[in-house]
Order: sequence, then structure tokens, then C-alpha cells
Amino acid sequence: MDPIIDWQISRHDIKSRGQYLLETGKWADCHFLVGQEPNHQMLAGHKLILAMASPVFEAMFYGGLAEKNDPIPILDIDPSAFKSLLEYIYTDKISINSVDRACELCYGAKKYMLPHVVEQCITFLWSDLCPKNVCRAYEFAKLFEEPRLMEKCLQIMCTKTIDVVQDSSFEDVELSTIITILDQDVLNIDSELNLFWAINKYAEKHGLCASRNSDSSQSNNDQDPVDSPQSPPTVDVEAGPSNVQRAVGNPSMPLGNDQQAAPIPLINTNRQQELPTIRDAIRRIRFLSLNPQQFAEGPARTNLLTQSEAFAILMNISTSNSCYPMPEGFTTNKNPRNAFSDSTPASPMAGPSGNAPPMGHRPGTSGGPSGLFTQHVPPPQPAPLPSQTVPAPAPAPVPAAHPGSPQSPDFYPDYLDELRANDSNYDRKYYCRRIMRQQTECLNTSVLDCSLTFIVDRSVCITGIEVPSQVQGSSIVGNDRYSELLYAHLLDAHGSRLTYTHCNQRVQYNSMLEIAFDRPVFIQRHKMYKIGVVFNKVGWYPVSQSVAKVNCDNVCFTFCVGSQSESVRDGLIRTIVFTYTRDGIAYP
Repeated sequence: MDPIIDWQISRHDIKSRGQYLLETGKWADCHFLVGQEPNHQMLAGHKLILAMASPVFEAMFYGGLAEKNDPIPILDIDPSAFKSLLEYIYTDKISINSVDRACELCYGAKKYMLPHVVEQCITFLWSDLCPKNVCRAYEFAKLFEEPRLMEKCLQIMCTKTIDVVQDSSFEDVELSTIITILDQDVLNIDSELNLFWAINKYAEKHGLCASRNSDSSQSNNDQDPVDSPQSPPTVDVEAGPSNVQRAVGNPSMPLGNDQQAAPIPLINTNRQQELPTIRDAIRRIRFLSLNPQQFAEGPARTNLLTQSEAFAILMNISTSNSCYPMPEGFTTNKNPRNAFSDSTPASPMAGPSGNAPPMGHRPGTSGGPSGLFTQHVPPPQPAPLPSQTVPAPAPAPVPAAHPGSPQSPDFYPDYLDELRANDSNYDRKYYCRRIMRQQTECLNTSVLDCSLTFIVDRSVCITGIEVPSQVQGSSIVGNDRYSELLYAHLLDAHGSRLTYTHCNQRVQYNSMLEIAFDRPVFIQRHKMYKIGVVFNKVGWYPVSQSVAKVNCDNVCFTFCVGSQSESVRDGLIRTIVFTYTRDGIAYP
């Protein structure tokens, strides 16, 4: 028996056979060129196996506009992460051994709609959080809109602040993450010096320290003395993965090779967007909580403050009646943040599948200025975070239809048959169109995902959504259509998928695209649901923020339920299409 010819004989299950096909490339009918030069790799695949696991691959290989290129370039995923995705598809194995791998793998899993892999990545991050990786995990959770993971990361950053800011990984975090830490009222630090020296080290590494003789330059338009032209671009995670800012006034600006190799998620606006700088972090340091000696021997001698700023701050530390005002924009808060005591109990945190406390609550604490921790006051009482919206208790999952349930025909009295016969409204579709504010544009260079949570005050059936098509740039001449490729799903409050659909067709630029779900879904009133959409075509999309509530017919929709903040990406979901019937059944 030839082991090469009769390889199936020694492999007794589908996983081992899939492993053999993956490793050898036997019968491969597609290839992927993964990663950036010079580290890209050629990987073989099998269309049928890939399409069985992912609706993205299904549309790619068997849709109306099937992929004709071979190899298929995949520039936005690391080769090792893509190999892990293939390993899961072929063998059901998921290999995660680091926070970086979990983030890379989760990005690919979201792109190719592999929700089980996403869940495992989130679970790994929950179990592996520590001061060394908590900032990276926080930025990941913010990027992919995982509010519970964000909250746990923030708690670790508050309770182990010194370990977080003194770790070498802190020098590579985003400025927005540093500012988030500085916005907390209670941190586990000895004094503000712990925070100041961490920021000073961060500024030195990124070349953000200026000369002390910058008072004159600061007076011109209040320029920040520590900002430099060599500063790295600031990342705005609200824009989503792999989206690059379009130059203002030049909508047709082509992408350069460097932009494709390292896409930076930014949003284009009609005015200069206010992005965080190192000065925003410095102004949040509570210098007035230090004594004169601490300040004079420390921050006053660095290049992060001008001489005039250092003098004014020192005068305000020395006396409360100083005739010198604090420098513009600097905090005047004198309260120390280190409001911990030895009796403060530890915070037990359950994983995603456990009984974690509701967002904004922490067992064993009472509500304090920061909303996270205060000095221990027995008995401890949970309190919500003032800066967050506490979501309603998780609703029960939507049950399957059974006799006597709201989804079963025999639940409704006979008079509804007459009502349906006399009221044509029960057969029509309604379009709950969200009211958009100032519109901006976002460039999708690979995959752009968005999500929208909502509740309704009346039970209805969701049949689909409307999303905007791409914005036609001036470089596109003589063609008013393009090939769109996107995926949408509807989830309940527990993250279970209720229905989904995908769109793979030619559409007009600057138009609205109605997408029907595979089946209508009964939505119960006063329960939270979530719609997610993933765009997979390169191009410019219009994004915007919208109002929180919209009334349509006799139904009130409340959007962004339980979200800490509204994202402009939510505006990609413009309309929710619904009816009052499903399969001829009317809902009161």
C-alpha cells in the first residue's frame, strides 16, 4: 500500500483528512498571496471547503461575481494569522498563544465572518489580561466594539496603573488610550509623578519633546511646543480597521504603496479633525496635587513644559491666591487620584460566558467621582459609571416557535384575521430612516465593519436594511456603477445570529441599496438587538452620526442602546425595513 496514494486509509476522521489536504495542497483549486512584500506567502486552498465555512468565501467563489484572479491577493492579514484561519476551517483547531495573535486572528475572522473564531479570540483576551498587554487589548476592544472587554481593561488600568505605565509596552500605545487613563479620577498610583514620567518617556521615544525656549513660538496661534513634524500619525479607532483618510479638497487622491502596506484608520471631514496630541495628555496631569519640591525637581525641569508654564504652575502650587493663572487648558483639579485603601476588596470578574457584573458596576465598591472605585465603605454597593450608559439586563433569548407562543399562528385570536383583511397596512413595508447629521467620508482599503444596536417599543418583523453605496470620486469617469460585496446579519442580545444575507451585485454610485435578510425575524418590543454589516469593496463610503430616536408609523426605534459612545460607522446602516406581519401573521 502506497502511503501517498492511499493516504485516506490511515486517516480515520474528517479533521485528519482536512489536515492532510491543507498541508499538502492536494487537489487545491485556488491560491492566496498573503501579506506584504517581502514577507508574503503563497497558500493553497479548496474552494468547496472554504465556502462551507465562510459566506465570504462562498460569495467569492460561487457568487454572481465570482473571483477570477489566481492567486488572490490578501494584503491586510499576516500570513501566520491566515494560516490559523485555514487551520480552523479545515480541522476545527484554533491556535491562539498571545494577545497579538488573538487580535490578528480576530480581524481575519471578522473579515471572513467566522463568529466562533471571534468568540474564542475574545475569550483568550479575557483570560490573558495583564498590565503588559491590557492597553493593546483595550484598543482592540474599542476598535471592534467589545464594550465589556473595554470595561475590564479599564478596571485593570485603574487598579494596576503603576505596572501599566511603567511597562515598556506603554511606549507604543495610542495617545487616545493614554488620555482615557488620565481622564479617570481614581488610579492606583503614588502621585501624579508616576503618570508624568511615563508620558515624558513616551514623548522622548516618539520625538515629541521640544526645546525649553519655545515660549515665543507658543504665543503664535497657541502652538503646542511638544508637537513636531516628525510625530507619527494619530490613530482614530472609531473609523474601523484598514481605512485611510482622504486628503481634504482632493477626493480622488490615489493611495500610495506605503498606505496599502500600513493602512491608518482615519475619517475625512470638511474641516480639520481634532486628534489627540501629547499636549492633551500633559494638560490632564494634576500638577496642583504635587508639592512645590516635587514639581520643581521633576516636571519643571523637563521639556514638556515651557518656562512660563512651569513658573505659573509652581506659583499656583505654592499659594492658592496666586496672581498668575494656570496655563490655558491645564487642569486645576487638586485632588489626588490615589484614593485606594488596603481594605478595598478585589474585583472578581467573570469571563464572557460567566456571570460578569453589568457594565458600569463593580462588586465591592461604591460610586465615586470616577465611577470606578472609591475608598472602601462597608457594605459595598455597586454604582454605574457616569460616563457610560448602563445597559438593561440581558433579555432572554428569542424562543423558537411553538404552539401558544407569539411566533405561532394559534397564539392570535380570530379577530386579527378580520383586521388583516380590512387593513392593508399589515402587508406593506415600512422604512425607519435614521436622521443623519453632518456627513463625512471614509475610505475602505480592505474591510469596513459597522454595527448598530436598537430596541423598539412595539413588536415588529425586521425584513432588511438600507445602506449607502460608494461615493463616486472625480477619478471615476464614464462608469456610474461598481460591483458591491457586503454581508449583513441580525443578532439578539446574546450574540446569537437570527438571520443574515449577503449582497454581490453591480450597484450605482451615490445611491441607497436595500438588502433583504434571508428571512424576516420577529423582534420583541423592549429587547435589544444588533445589526452588523461588513463591506468588502475598496472605495469611499459616506458615514455620519444620527439622532438617537426615530418614530416610524406607530413604532419608536431607539438606537445605539448600551453603547459607550456613538460611532460615525453606525451611520452606514441608514434604514431598518420592517413589517407588522411574518408569514401572514399579524403582531399587535
